Amino acid sequence: MSTSSAFNDEKGGSSSVGEPEYGHDPASGGIFSSDYKRHDDLKEMLDSNKDSLKLEAMKRIVAMIARGKNASDLFPAVVKNVACKNIEVKKLVYVYLVRYAEEQQDLALLSISTFQRGLKDPNQLIRASALRVLSYLIEHK
Repeated sequence: MSTSSAFNDEKGGSSSVGEPEYGHDPASGGIFSSDYKRHDDLKEMLDSNKDSLKLEAMKRIVAMIARGKNASDLFPAVVKNVACKNIEVKKLVYVYLVRYAEEQQDLALLSISTFQRGLKDPNQLIRASALRVLSYLIEHK
């Protein structure tokens, strides 16, 4: 067994070196993924009418941030979802905003009224997240 076939067997794939894997997660930031294409896909998902697509996009974006990848160019697409009704999406948007609000203060400040409404949300996690983002914006103004 050659080294390359052993490597392919370990990974569970049969693609040869240099060929992209088609089942590759677009947000994983692998060798064969293009940042431009990956972010376009995420922007489309965030602009979708389906909460499930928005949630999947936000999970991928937060995962990118956790791996140290830069996702700041997604700020306008993410901030549009701050008023989303889905609690899971909203929590992930707040996590993203705490990370990037300092870099994009002007856009973040446009969302203050939405954060203020979040302070009245019946869900205590949303209230806490809204307070956290607002206090972060005030502190880093």
